[in-house]
Amino acid sequence: MKKTAIFTALTVAIATLLVACAPKESAVKSSTSNNDATTQLTIGTMPAPDSLPLYVAQQEGLFKKQGLNVNLQLFKSPKDRDTAIAGGQLDGAVTDIIAFTSYVNGKLNWRIGSGLTGYFGIVTNDANVKTVKDLAGKSVAVQPRQTPQFYLYQQLQAAGVPANAVKTAEVAQIPVRLQVVEQKQVTATVLPDPFLSMAKAAGLHVLAQSNPKDYQSTILAFNKQISGKADVRKRFYKAYNQAVKRINAHKATDYAKILEQLGYPAKSIAQTKLPTYTKATPISDKMLGEAFNYAYTQQILKHEVDSESYQLPLK
Repeated sequence: MKKTAIFTALTVAIATLLVACAPKESAVKSSTSNNDATTQLTIGTMPAPDSLPLYVAQQEGLFKKQGLNVNLQLFKSPKDRDTAIAGGQLDGAVTDIIAFTSYVNGKLNWRIGSGLTGYFGIVTNDANVKTVKDLAGKSVAVQPRQTPQFYLYQQLQAAGVPANAVKTAEVAQIPVRLQVVEQKQVTATVLPDPFLSMAKAAGLHVLAQSNPKDYQSTILAFNKQISGKADVRKRFYKAYNQAVKRINAHKATDYAKILEQLGYPAKSIAQTKLPTYTKATPISDKMLGEAFNYAYTQQILKHEVDSESYQLPLK
């Protein structure tokens, strides 16, 4: 895909940032105490519904019942989150498979704990663009080196459109990506919720949307220390799964304050339909393989690796 810069282009590729910032193993300080009964964890989250079960588990005391004191740190951009990961500030994080390959490339020794419930949509404000195939020769705003760009690549491939037939404009901030499509500065973009719902409400046309039941690319990943503590992860996911069960039995309005924190406009929550959340499950080998291969062909991942070796067992 051809690349143009309509705002400030990223000055440093995230993979380079991760390599440069990667802490030495001896310098990484896990916030996990020696007593697993009072484990302290700092988890990075993103403003998207993928993070909701973590906040419900925290708010309703489910983590504490498992002997976990979990601090959730919300990041507004993937770049800020990845900088915190590279600096050894987090025990775990809500991220995506393509971003994760940058951690692999940076030799940060992180592992994938599970998939999360999230989804993307390709939206346009051009009445002449009715299908993904119509994007040929058009411009699409994306954040490079993230799963939304991978999803765009897959949809173009499925529609028989060569990747280099579409011009990609680098726009880091999700709200700005929505704005430039609304203002017709670019033809389309790829958005997660809540911005996907906001785009629909604004009258934008959805060309394609992933189904979280069969397209799981958002993940929860852990650092080396937590990756080595199976009991901590077991207790963590027990609380997570309990939160999932509660969310599925309630409406979005029951979690209005959390959803506002995750970026949903207060006035839209009453009309918001949350996805059906699934309990923690591994990412499929097929998805992992395709994502890692894409990252390698895009030079995000510098060396071919066994993708399955980066996924932790769920017990």
